[in-house]
Amino acid sequence: IHFYKREPKFSRVQLSEDNLIMNLFSSESAGHAKLPDTRRILINKDQLQKFKNNSISTGKYTIITFLPKFLYEQFRKYANIFFLTIGLLQQIPGISPTGRYVTLVPFLVILAITAIKEIVEDFKRHLEDGKINNSKVKTFRNGEWLDVQWKSICVGDIVMVMNDKFFPADLVLLASSEEEAQCYIETANLDGETNLKIRSANVTSKHIKDLQGLKNFFGEIEAEGPNKNLYDFTGNITKKGGETNPIGPSEILLRGSKLRNTKWI
Repeated sequence: IHFYKREPKFSRVQLSEDNLIMNLFSSESAGHAKLPDTRRILINKDQLQKFKNNSISTGKYTIITFLPKFLYEQFRKYANIFFLTIGLLQQIPGISPTGRYVTLVPFLVILAITAIKEIVEDFKRHLEDGKINNSKVKTFRNGEWLDVQWKSICVGDIVMVMNDKFFPADLVLLASSEEEAQCYIETANLDGETNLKIRSANVTSKHIKDLQGLKNFFGEIEAEGPNKNLYDFTGNITKKGGETNPIGPSEILLRGSKLRNTKWI
């Protein structure tokens, strides 16, 4: 199950071929009252609330915001304000014994070079964001597996992640290729640790191994609100017509982690 545990307004649930996962976004609805600030996500159904999409953006600027943001950043520095003031005063005849452009021209040249540098670096960030957002993962929709771009993954989607692939979002592990429904993950991008960690599927869904099992799997997930804790998680999963089971941190797969030594989840 995938959910954005660390973002302020949503969480997600998903399922993949390597590990059966569900994409889980947070909502403003509290769902059941068992957990404080809970998010309620329906499994294999349309959501009752509208959630944010799964795209990311690490760029600082857009075409519209570049000029005001860039000027704001530059003139927060007292040195730039000083040189601009001197350059403007030199435009008044009789104020300065030096030329009118001795300070202003070099200052504007430096600003232009800095602006070009910012544009190039931000353009690279947008290119990297595009590569990530346009990456594809197998997603269970309309009774079959479809290749869906990461940015198009929705709350409640079941996705399949293969070995040595990154998780497209924060997930709850439903099942895996292993007999014990476990998987190994690498979290070096999150906490710097290179040792592999074990995650186990929830008892409610660990038996799922085929399409028929997915088609018949309905229920809902109740999860805590988004927070900054990487190692804690509180939630419940309820299968339609079945009992409610807790979801703990050992069943959570965070975005930025990679599946290792496991055929699929």
